[in-house]
Amino acid sequence: MPRLDIPAKVTGTATFGIDVRLEGMRFAALRRNPALGAGMRGFDPAPALAMAGVERVVDLGDGIAVVANNTWIAMQAAEAVEVDWAPSSNPATTEDAFAVIAAAFDGRANSTMRDDGNPEELPQGATEVTAEYRLPYLAHATMEPMNATAHMTGDGLTIWCGNQAPVIIQGKCADATGLNPEQVTIHTTLMGGGFGRRGESDYAVYAARLAAAMPGTPVQLTWSREEDMRHDFYRPGAIARFRGAVKDGRAVLLDGQIAAQSTTRQAGQRLAGMSPPGPDKGHVEGAFDQPYSIPNYRIRGYLAEMDIPVGFWRAVGNSFNGFFHDTFIDELAHAAGADPLEFRLSMMQGEHAPSAGTLAAVREMSGWTGETPDGVGRGVGFTYSFGCPVAQVVEVIDEGGTIRINRAWIAADVGLALDPGNIRARLEGGMIFGLSAAAFGQITFAEGAVEQGNFPDYDGLRLHNTPLIETRILETNRHMSGVGEPGTPPAMPALANALFDLTGTRARSLPLQDVFPLLG
Repeated sequence: MPRLDIPAKVTGTATFGIDVRLEGMRFAALRRNPALGAGMRGFDPAPALAMAGVERVVDLGDGIAVVANNTWIAMQAAEAVEVDWAPSSNPATTEDAFAVIAAAFDGRANSTMRDDGNPEELPQGATEVTAEYRLPYLAHATMEPMNATAHMTGDGLTIWCGNQAPVIIQGKCADATGLNPEQVTIHTTLMGGGFGRRGESDYAVYAARLAAAMPGTPVQLTWSREEDMRHDFYRPGAIARFRGAVKDGRAVLLDGQIAAQSTTRQAGQRLAGMSPPGPDKGHVEGAFDQPYSIPNYRIRGYLAEMDIPVGFWRAVGNSFNGFFHDTFIDELAHAAGADPLEFRLSMMQGEHAPSAGTLAAVREMSGWTGETPDGVGRGVGFTYSFGCPVAQVVEVIDEGGTIRINRAWIAADVGLALDPGNIRARLEGGMIFGLSAAAFGQITFAEGAVEQGNFPDYDGLRLHNTPLIETRILETNRHMSGVGEPGTPPAMPALANALFDLTGTRARSLPLQDVFPLLG
């Protein structure tokens, strides 16, 4: 069945959060301390209040909101307010942050979710392989920036916004305004992108606090693109150290250590008021749970303690562990002198048939032979996440020095496919999301503030550089799986592995454009 929302989205008549209009509504823009986690010591509203169309400037504690008769004027006026910002206690630079992440390896492991065989000892006659990987912080960069409309009356508070967690938003807005949750009504509109970002409540809470300051008047608070990108809950930066060994064409040892901030713990404390106890499984998902028969196999997780805000980003821990684990599997394959796809498949066939089936499918779909002509590179990527094995092959070509992502193939075993058209859209969208992050995505810090502010600083794939994608949906998996996120993790290693095949240069960090400047 075709989706019922297609006509409205195509014609522009669909109502997203930013499209809400109410009688007598005012429009507001937010401005917060550029330095992460820092507050405000004071401000002078006079420059903003002198601008035509501006009605008031509201103190929101750690920032200000300017209320005006349209959003554009509110955004311009917000920038005109003179603010005395407090300094941040977070690491000042990107390198400072990664020094804290690296130091986590010196402490005790938070988890050892897989510990098979004897990973301490190198098997006799085996060839040892070691590698260290580093992935950046990432923003969600949803096409619709954060926004919410709020109206405080004598009966309570009403909020309109696109969101992924209406009950959490109801409770947080009630707390922020001194109301009972039953007095807060949430209208969930369409979302112009979520990816985990709209599972947070901050954008609604700021609107609620603003509405409380101007009861009786509905107000729409919209974040500029810069405010959105510089006050995100980021996918954490991460470092991995892997040691492995190959013998007789197979992997006989894989020992991985992964360090990053804990999304599970920070988001749990922020959203639920508690950090889940025990080992952080989400921190190492996509590494400890991969279906390979490797006799000596260990994955350990280390948690870095920082207040840089991190949150759920599409595929969560799988988003970095998929790159770490699968890139290392590719390195092991080349050390063994084996075809990378067949190397994976040989260790998977007796372990998990649905996973093996996805690799066999992309082998057939792409016509994989393990050999590529000059000027063409192909890479395979695989990640099992959210109960769904996904294999991908990505092809890159050299066009006179410019490298273009040309074609891609996806196979996923979802169990029962209730809506194949929607599944295909989610898998292909997930792949594009992952390829964008792999090629271009990174958040960096200077003086405690995020340096990126808009799409010229944080690009993604566009129509001209998105590959032609072919997708196959398999249904042998015993259980019906998730499908919104599993397309993202294998895209990153598949692209990096393809670039290795094309150039002979192994990328152990992202974004790939830092390693391959002519990737376009």
